[in-house]
This record gives sequence, C-alpha cells and structure tokens, in this order.
Amino acid sequence: MILCADSGSTKCDWVLINNNGQPVYKFLTHGINPLLLSKNDIQSIIQKEDLIVQKSDLIHGVYFYGAGCGEAKSKKKINLVLQSIFKNVKEISIEEDIIGAVKATTQKPGIVCILGTGANSCYFDGKKVIQKFPALGYLLADEGSGNYFGKILIKDYFLGQMPLDMASLFKQEYDTDLDQLLNILYRTSFPNKYLASFAKFIFRNRGNIYIEEILHEGILNFIRTYLFQYKEELCKYPIHFVGSVAYYSQDVIKKELDNYGYQVKSFIKKPIDHLVKQIVQQEILQKIN
Repeated sequence: MILCADSGSTKCDWVLINNNGQPVYKFLTHGINPLLLSKNDIQSIIQKEDLIVQKSDLIHGVYFYGAGCGEAKSKKKINLVLQSIFKNVKEISIEEDIIGAVKATTQKPGIVCILGTGANSCYFDGKKVIQKFPALGYLLADEGSGNYFGKILIKDYFLGQMPLDMASLFKQEYDTDLDQLLNILYRTSFPNKYLASFAKFIFRNRGNIYIEEILHEGILNFIRTYLFQYKEELCKYPIHFVGSVAYYSQDVIKKELDNYGYQVKSFIKKPIDHLVKQIVQQEILQKIN
C-alpha cells in the first residue's frame, strides 16, 4: 500500500492507496511542518490515526509534500519519523509543498502559487521548478496568506481601526482577551496557524467595504511580492493557484490579474486528489518499465 500526504502548517490531508492503485481511506490531521514541530510531535500526530497504525506494516511507499520541507534537515526529520512508524517501507519521497502544488496543477510550463495559511510561488518550465526567491515564512513574508490577513484583523481590532460594526462581530466570534491572544502567539508552537484562523472572518463577511479593502490590498501585495518576480514568464504562461485563501478569493485574484493582462488557469482548494492520481500513474509506469 502507498500513503500520500499533502501538508500545510494548519492541516494535512492523507490518502491511503491499495495495491490496485485505488484510494481506500482518506483522513485529516493537524498540519506537519518540520520547522515548527519536533520529531515526537510529528510522530504523535500521525499515530493518532488508528487505521494507519494498524496498516503500517502493509505500507511500502510514502509520498509526503509539505510546508517547511525544502531543506535537507527538514526532510531528514520527516524521513526518520516515517521510517520509525512504517517498518516495511521501501520508498519515501519528501518534497516541499510547492513541488506538490506543481504536480497537482500542471505538466506544462506555468507559474504556480500557494495561497493558504502561508504563501509561495514558483515557475515550472515543464521539467523543473524554479524559485527566484526563498520562502521567508510567516514572520518575514506570506503576503496575502491566511496568517497575513489574521495579523491585519487583530491589529485593526486592538488599535481601534476596525469599523464598529465589524469590531462587534469580531468580538462575538473570537476571544478578544489580549493577554490570552499574546500568550498563544508567543508561547505556543503554532502562531501562524492561530493567526490564519482569523482569516475566516474575511470570507464570512464578504461584501463589507472594510473587508473588501483588506482582501483586495492583500491580494495586490501577494501579486507585487510574489508574482512580479516572474514578469517575463507571466507574459507567456498561465498561473495556477493552490490553497483555501486563493480558492475563496478567486474573484479578486482574477480581477486584479486581468488588470495586468495575466492569464489565470486554475484554482485548486486541496491538491491531494490530484497528487494521488499522479502517484498512481507513476507507480503504474514503474511496474511497466
């Protein structure tokens, strides 16, 4: 059996594939980002899924695509955990989430973007993935992402810059005790995940002038920061988006990119099903060859 995972910092989608290439079990866990979690944390998350523990000896291959998996040290951490759980595994493939986004969206040249809890982008030339700048994470970058919007909402609320009607709704939906909020942000393992949880407020209140201004400005910041690095490629190839923030703001993304004359090809909320198809095809080809 084969296990496929696609993980952001907030959540991780898993699919178990049988020996006939059929998905037989899907489940969701907390996000697994090796930059934020210890090996014990990662192992604990995976082993909470009882069926996977029961089937662990039957799994011979694992494909893991995740945020924070771009560096050798991070890949090694994930690899060690997977080897400790799946004793009979013969092949483990660990790639950064942007690689998974490419495989889920296109086999032809194009620009591929992630816009979910975090943000990232690359150019795929049809053979290899090219990134003109590194992913700097939620503290230094991630413009237009879930944690980006969370920061703006929290700051506006506590600085009195959020309109009264929106502030009232915000207080009803979230715990606005400042000490508690700061404690979570500075003393827990998942500040980016926590920040991103506030972004849902944006999409539950579409149509409000204040909300629309934040959303449009955030998407423009993403375009200026991430996409403008690929101006030459943008003139020739389409753009693909992966992630919940992109999926729920695709009207804004299309409008802003239309203004620049750029072509948007696709939006995928979750890439996992597309990745499974790619993996099954790859396994079939390997058996034939």
